Amino acid sequence: MKQRLPARPTDPDLDFTLAHYEEILERITATHRTFSFAEAAPIGEALLDVERFVLMRHDVEFSLDAALTLARADHDAGVRSTFFVQIGSDYNLFEAEGAQAVGQILDLGHDLGFHYDLGLFERSGDDPVELARRAIGLMEGFFGVEIRAASPHMPMRSGRTLRIPGIVDAYDPLYFERIKYLSDSTQVWREGVVTSLLDRYDQIQLLTHEYHWTEDGLGWDELLLLEAEAKYRRLKGRAEANIERFREGLRLRAERDAAFRDRRLRS
Repeated sequence: MKQRLPARPTDPDLDFTLAHYEEILERITATHRTFSFAEAAPIGEALLDVERFVLMRHDVEFSLDAALTLARADHDAGVRSTFFVQIGSDYNLFEAEGAQAVGQILDLGHDLGFHYDLGLFERSGDDPVELARRAIGLMEGFFGVEIRAASPHMPMRSGRTLRIPGIVDAYDPLYFERIKYLSDSTQVWREGVVTSLLDRYDQIQLLTHEYHWTEDGLGWDELLLLEAEAKYRRLKGRAEANIERFREGLRLRAERDAAFRDRRLRS
């Protein structure tokens, strides 16, 4: 029997269930046009001539699987979004599972942005802009995409962003000051959930975070612990598989060494 989900919060500001996220998308698309950063960047300041729109952005902090869940919801709602992904986070874009999730996000019609930790770059001792350019080039080459935009991790703490040639800054005044910026950071809507503000603001940049939205609407702190447990189980499973493979290799080592020597002698 399928486990019954807990009741959704009666206050929409506190409702971080996937069902509510889907309702948010439905409300947005009923009144506003939507853009991803890949669509908006070439438009430039002419974006301000669009009467009503929401610029859709996800900063992927901890889970590519959770990002894929939001990507599917966006796609089903007819929305194209930019998923800002990191190098050096808890996930790995380039391992098999991570790359597969990113590939599925792209197949759904979304685009990638570059989400960077400025402190990490600065601690390296190299030029942060050059490091960012190399990282972007790696992501573009690996996934066969063009990255048009970047966003810093926790920008309110440092107050600084990188100016990367040819890359739009998500906190450029065009997107951060001249249109309304709304975020669900740490599951807190500072002015209320976005759907309560659609009548007030015609032009919006909406930032949501992948790990906030789940079927049962758990709190961000519990979700972080559950994500850590899931990562541990995956790593433990890989370790167990490697142990079994290495033991098998040791058992067959003499036989395989002899076969290898025979092939070398015949070649």
